[in-house]
Amino acid sequence: MKSYNYNRKIFLTTIASATTGGVLFNAALPVSSVQAQTLSLFSGQPENDYLFSDGLTYLNTGTLGPCRKDTIDETLKVWKELESLPVKFYGKFGAESLAEKTRGIAARFLGCDMSEMLITNSTTSGMNAIAQGLRLKSGDRILTTDQEHGGGILCWNYFAKYYGVIVDKIQIPPGENSAELILKRIKETLRKETKLISVSHVLSSTGLRMPIAEISALARANGALCIVDGAQSAGAIQVNVKELGCDAYATSGHKWLMGPKGTGLLYLSKNAQESIRPIQFEESYNTYNDGNGVVNLAGILGLGKAIEYLESVGMDKIEEHNITLRNRLYGQLKNISNEKILSPLEQSLTSPLLTLLLPERFEKTSFVKSLFEKYKLSIRPAHKEFGFNGIRFSCHIFNTEKEIDFASEVIHKELA
Repeated sequence: MKSYNYNRKIFLTTIASATTGGVLFNAALPVSSVQAQTLSLFSGQPENDYLFSDGLTYLNTGTLGPCRKDTIDETLKVWKELESLPVKFYGKFGAESLAEKTRGIAARFLGCDMSEMLITNSTTSGMNAIAQGLRLKSGDRILTTDQEHGGGILCWNYFAKYYGVIVDKIQIPPGENSAELILKRIKETLRKETKLISVSHVLSSTGLRMPIAEISALARANGALCIVDGAQSAGAIQVNVKELGCDAYATSGHKWLMGPKGTGLLYLSKNAQESIRPIQFEESYNTYNDGNGVVNLAGILGLGKAIEYLESVGMDKIEEHNITLRNRLYGQLKNISNEKILSPLEQSLTSPLLTLLLPERFEKTSFVKSLFEKYKLSIRPAHKEFGFNGIRFSCHIFNTEKEIDFASEVIHKELA
């Protein structure tokens, strides 16, 4: 595989409230011209494949990705057809085969067999399914990090609270970007009672790309499972779960895959399927089964359409594009006085996410809200639980060099 050398709900509420406050355009920063001059890197056509409002500079896929128009059209087409006769796709009428088409597309995309792929509604629901299916007991230990998103750690905290499971956390100080130190701390913290290692593929706090293949090897050597939260990776960078060697991998459809909201994927390796038995998939891994109940068929088919688009472009090209933009932004922000970039410089550790530590005189949430109100620049404040005053940028396929340059100019202006 080629390598290029605050709470979710609270944040969405903040952004929604910001949109009601009006948009002020700075004369020196003509926001509305940014997208008007934008051409899609891959199609060579004007950037009209998305429903962005005029003048919006969206560097926020790490929170929620946009659906392309063809994804929306596919979803609405199925939804309307379904509502014309609600039982039209029920049982033998085709719901199962339609949903399984997306399951097959997702398995191909992540590099696994279809018998190892499950459809969920988010990364969080996938992580919860893994935890519930493990049948953990008092005294079992889980090894994780202090940089896990709340949606990926709550399941383990739940079992610690109600079942006596012990959660061991290694520290990854924001700005300390070292694969060697991470692996060293994992080795030192592993115990014979450690049943699994649970980490993010890409840290949502700083965008650090974790050495998953090496962590998976450490887990196997210790007789433990390796569980991966892939919310910030699938669709952003190339992901092949077999090459990573992990036992389970949960990701979202609504971020970098640019699928409908309320969709997700879960990989369970053949070797781990006896150990991980989620109740909703005990009957079968089919999307429609008695344990899963009725699912969002329209959204699931839209997710398949979204993944097929990424495949048509090529994840190697998408990753290269995303990292190139991220590096451009890094180069333009690194010399701002009284600030620090917390994201990695070493290319093997980078992702399309970049996190900037703000000077103490700025408060991250207010700062982000101000950027949207003044310039219609959408980024996000660092998650509250990570405890640092930072802002995060996400670079994806629809973003351009002009947008990166614009965002950099805005940040320089506001921090001056």
